[in-house]
Amino acid sequence: MGLFNRKPKIVKEIYGGAWGHLIYDHGLTVEVLCENIRCVDKHGVKDGFQVDLLRVFSLSDVEKKGITIAGWESFDKHPELIMFEGYLDVKNQAHLERKNGQMAG
Repeated sequence: MGLFNRKPKIVKEIYGGAWGHLIYDHGLTVEVLCENIRCVDKHGVKDGFQVDLLRVFSLSDVEKKGITIAGWESFDKHPELIMFEGYLDVKNQAHLERKNGQMAG
């Protein structure tokens, strides 16, 4: 199998403006982001602009539930696992809202 046959990564590390937003606006630590927090994303449109839609979750919470993340839709079946949901805009600014009353950590 060549390099061009690789599937895109489904579960991703936090990237772009979401990194700083989760630290400065939501109080997560660098250690927690590196070790336990991941996201799934997909392209979307918000207010007429292209954005990256994000669902942020804890690896340990997913593991406790015994769930395999197959993509964005995995969280349609398990919305309780979403810690933050929102988007990165064209300026790489994150707009994420805390979900399910979950706390950082």
